[in-house]
Amino acid sequence: MKYDKNLFIKNIYVLAKDKKIKIGELEANCNVSTGYFARFRQVEGKSAPGADVLMNAADQLSVSVDALLSFDFTQATEPEKKLLNFLAKLRLETETRKLHWQQEAPVAPHPLLVSSQNLMTEEEKAQDELPDDVSVSVLQYRSVFRPDLNYLPPVALYRCFFPEKRILYLAAAVRSDKVVPGQKNPVDLELVMLDPRVPDPLPLVRMDHEGHGCLDMALDGLLTVVKKAISLPALMPEVETIIDDYLN
Repeated sequence: MKYDKNLFIKNIYVLAKDKKIKIGELEANCNVSTGYFARFRQVEGKSAPGADVLMNAADQLSVSVDALLSFDFTQATEPEKKLLNFLAKLRLETETRKLHWQQEAPVAPHPLLVSSQNLMTEEEKAQDELPDDVSVSVLQYRSVFRPDLNYLPPVALYRCFFPEKRILYLAAAVRSDKVVPGQKNPVDLELVMLDPRVPDPLPLVRMDHEGHGCLDMALDGLLTVVKKAISLPALMPEVETIIDDYLN
């Protein structure tokens, strides 16, 4: 596995300091000797840490391996670090089934969707034998980050219930201005919260395809975990307890 060893080591020290984790403690939890990271920090040209160390370090620091290897946390703002920690916790609690996600059908009325009238083409009207002035109503995603952007229907909406009657939405939508025929369409991921005390949806974090930093990777990782959690069979807590007791 080839990567920038210097960037990895810098990230280790920055994130450990942010999380108030001592380097010696991190090394112990990564099953390496005391001074392991310091030696890589000081000696140029030394072989880089292996995959097991990378995965253990990323787990201890609550970041993805991709982010640890490719994003410069020394340049990250405090809000970016806070959002990254938030996304890491969402991912962990989704994996451990503390958060339960559902895929929601895009049906009106919906706080994140808007209905728009689209005129059909002449060919479509002729095919269906419809009048010339007919139009169809379609539901499009309405971004709370960039309301000026237009998205293609349908949007994939994933929902989970949060404390204090809040609802968290992970939306995956395709921008109409980014569609290139014959190519895979880039998907915008946005995390939005509905709070009963606030009239409008609250923007949390969105994907930035241009920068493609750690937040992009964290959002993409969260989507992967959410999809996997939804595909697994859901068990009632009582049933899960019975199964655990039997297996143990």
